[in-house]
Amino acid sequence: MGLGISIETVMRRPPVTALFSDNVSLVIEKMISNNIGAVIVMSGGNPVGIVTERDILERVVRAGKDPNKTRAEEIMSSPLISIEADKTVKDALILMRDKKIRRLGVTRRERLIGIVTERRLLDALASY
Repeated sequence: MGLGISIETVMRRPPVTALFSDNVSLVIEKMISNNIGAVIVMSGGNPVGIVTERDILERVVRAGKDPNKTRAEEIMSSPLISIEADKTVKDALILMRDKKIRRLGVTRRERLIGIVTERRLLDALASY
């Protein structure tokens, strides 16, 4: 199986999300309580970006901003790059390499249903 494993079998579902207007402190709380390194940012029920630990370090901590007064939309990486759930691990790894990213939203018929990370993909490959 290996590289032909479908994304749906390795993704995290449901994805942890925050609203674009949520402050960064709330985003950090979601990351800590879910033991994750990224939160998908939603607006009007649609994914509009992603906030990663690196975004927080670079755009809040290093910039000297107050996480209670800084909104997710101000620091998110956008747009969220996604992949359809029926695509393969190989497809996801190629997309991540080409876009130079480590996380992808997972969609089914353009609706967000999960998230997959480079680490989850590599762990899935190591199990086969």
